[in-house]
Amino acid sequence: MDNSTNFDVYLLENFEFIISLAGEDKGLQTGLYMHYAVLKFKLFQRWGGTKDLEEAIENGKHAVAETQEGNEAYAGRLNNLGVMLESRYERTGKMEDLEEAILIARQAVDAVDVTPEDHPDLAGRLNNLGNKLESRYERTGKMEDLEEAIQITQQAWNCKNATPFVRIISSTLTLHLLQSQGDFESAYNLSVEAINLLPYVHNRSLDRQDQQYVVSYFSGLATTACSLALQTRRGPEAALEVLEQGRGVILSLLMDDRSSTSELKAAYPELCAQYESLLLGVNKPAENITGSCTQRNSSTRQIEAIAKLEKCVQDIQQLPGFGQFHKGLTAKQMQSCSTKGSIVVVNITNLRSDAIIITTNTFKVLPLPGLSAHQAKDWINQDLTAATLSDRGRKNKAYLEFLLWLWHGCVRPVLDELHCHVQLSANDLPRVWWAGTGLASSFPFHSAGDMSAGPTESACYRAISSYTPTIKALQYARERAGTTIPSCRDPWRVVIVTMPKTPPAHKQSARDPLKTPRDLPGTRSERSEVITAIGSSMYIRTLEHPDVASTIVQLRECNIAHFACHGVSDPVDPSRSGLILQTARISTEEPRQDILSVREVSQAHLSRAEIAYLSACSTAQNKVERLSDEALHVVSGFQVAGFRHVIGCLWPSDDEVCVDVAKSFYSELGQGRYKDDRATALALHKAVVKIRESKEYRKRPLLWAQYVHFGA
Repeated sequence: MDNSTNFDVYLLENFEFIISLAGEDKGLQTGLYMHYAVLKFKLFQRWGGTKDLEEAIENGKHAVAETQEGNEAYAGRLNNLGVMLESRYERTGKMEDLEEAILIARQAVDAVDVTPEDHPDLAGRLNNLGNKLESRYERTGKMEDLEEAIQITQQAWNCKNATPFVRIISSTLTLHLLQSQGDFESAYNLSVEAINLLPYVHNRSLDRQDQQYVVSYFSGLATTACSLALQTRRGPEAALEVLEQGRGVILSLLMDDRSSTSELKAAYPELCAQYESLLLGVNKPAENITGSCTQRNSSTRQIEAIAKLEKCVQDIQQLPGFGQFHKGLTAKQMQSCSTKGSIVVVNITNLRSDAIIITTNTFKVLPLPGLSAHQAKDWINQDLTAATLSDRGRKNKAYLEFLLWLWHGCVRPVLDELHCHVQLSANDLPRVWWAGTGLASSFPFHSAGDMSAGPTESACYRAISSYTPTIKALQYARERAGTTIPSCRDPWRVVIVTMPKTPPAHKQSARDPLKTPRDLPGTRSERSEVITAIGSSMYIRTLEHPDVASTIVQLRECNIAHFACHGVSDPVDPSRSGLILQTARISTEEPRQDILSVREVSQAHLSRAEIAYLSACSTAQNKVERLSDEALHVVSGFQVAGFRHVIGCLWPSDDEVCVDVAKSFYSELGQGRYKDDRATALALHKAVVKIRESKEYRKRPLLWAQYVHFGA
């Protein structure tokens, strides 16, 4: 248990003994029973042991039975027991467990004497009741359960003094229910209100387990709002604005790196301190308080704190340069990002699938009925990119079918709409930026095509494709001033980092071990070929098996950073995602893995950063469905750190192919003389097409379809 105290561990191991020490103190005994039940339930949540769940319910029931209804802890203990019973229903499917869970949840809500209507905890208890009513509706189909669930979760959303996190949970529950009812208008209005509340969630005030809930509940909110905007005929501009605002806030929340807050701190430090203090206060969980008068005072303080925060944000928005604080890009700002090529946002939800196309003179919605969420999930669940030697042939064949589906369902209709046609030379192809959301966040649009047909039936012969996690990220890359074009007097500096041998991870518990990724001996060949391709046109520094500190020193001085190593993603805190290096050698002690994290890179003040080439590792991959908002990978993290161009892989590739692609990329980049941003995207495009066209690899897309360019 990550957050367990020494007492918690001792209580789990010596429960009967500790209960006996409580003597005749019934209040203390009852509290210990419930605390023990909660600890057992946490063990069940982590490991799935049925015995832990049964002990949690047994001791939870005992605690509730021994608690007087007027006790201030009564409603909370009922609430905990209801959650445990619902979990048993989800495990066993027995209706009696669900019925009892609903009964207990109602009692928790109805305990008005200890949960007044303006109490901050009321929203959470209403959410739990709404969840259970939805489960019964899905099981029985009774409309009265659906209607009551909507009423209950809407009541929770309207608890203005609940924490923003709890209120947004309420909104996600209500959104799902309203869509089930077909009330898309109400659902859209609620989604906009919820997204406007997102900036008020303060990630640093939540513990690690709550951060998981943040990711789980917020993922999909923006994509759903986008679909609802289109479903209610509000047009592509409104759909994009709500999508971009939601995704942008989610990214900054999870990365804990809000550039707007950093700018505010630099310009108005006192106002920024006031804002952060108010934000922390609003997100502070409700205290364990006794008595209706004290509870009322606490509720009043929460309402006042929210009002002060809203007033503070309004004051900030009146300052020069801060009009968009807590807001996303406007449609006009998004359109200004399409001057170098079209932007295509592909949004897939259970409601509908669409491509929203942005050009310099128009916004257009292109419905994609052939790209359903059901089909997308089927393809994703096949996990075709995780191929072993024994099934690689079968999975390559299946992946060609996936690329064909993606071509006909999405990419071809989009390129036809944009009038992107085959050109005699790749130098003449138009640029297209793809931004997949949700289920489409890791789709290789650039590799889609019909391999059995001619060149007109493949994306790579009709456009030079790049990617961006959000349009705001593309704007950031564009606005960041590039360094001077390399010359004889001031050549670029390149650092090449290789990890031929991957050290073991730091020791973990026996129940939760970490696996050591395979070694990458091919990285030495890759380094040699890159050095040869670059020649004498740049200064080159090589680092083999470096530690994080020495690598950061070199990053501060380089224009191009080439990493040939493994990547790792942290599903809870993406700012800890990064690249696997190793600890510095100390005497005879063997080195262990050390992570060059996104957070460390972003704090390194990389004023020269231009191109980050992240080879061999799955740096642009995110397989966790609940984390499907596209920003959660190492590539986008390096963008946040300041690199205008980042090249990565959606999944690991073959060592020989890594060498060939890197060699071709740097050779082509040198010929282009780095004359503009297009040169970087074009260099990767040509390198991958060269591999794709070879007889050896043509029908093996798992070796070339994963290479992606993010950035300007």
